[in-house]
Amino acid sequence: MTAFINTYGFLLTSMVLAASLALSLYLPLMAGQLSLASPGFYALGGYIAAVMSTKYFAPSAGLFPLWQLLVEMLLAALASGALAVVVGVPALRLRGIYLALATIAFVEI
Repeated sequence: MTAFINTYGFLLTSMVLAASLALSLYLPLMAGQLSLASPGFYALGGYIAAVMSTKYFAPSAGLFPLWQLLVEMLLAALASGALAVVVGVPALRLRGIYLALATIAFVEI
């Protein structure tokens, strides 16, 4: 089992993250809206977690401490959520293709 995880662990993690991103695009479509801002929030959270794990939490010998990982995830989620509110409040007044264009513009910025 350990050999399987060592060989395919990165692939499995990538699949789970891609599936969660796909669901974040699918749920607004079920509501009849095409919002493409989800990848921008996803990227912001990943960027914040990467910066925190390399700059603020110094690597130590051994495994990465679980509490630091949880702090990174919490701060990345809070920052992405705050940005989602800032972008979402004005963008959700738009409908149809205009919402899609506004959210694509956010992701490009």
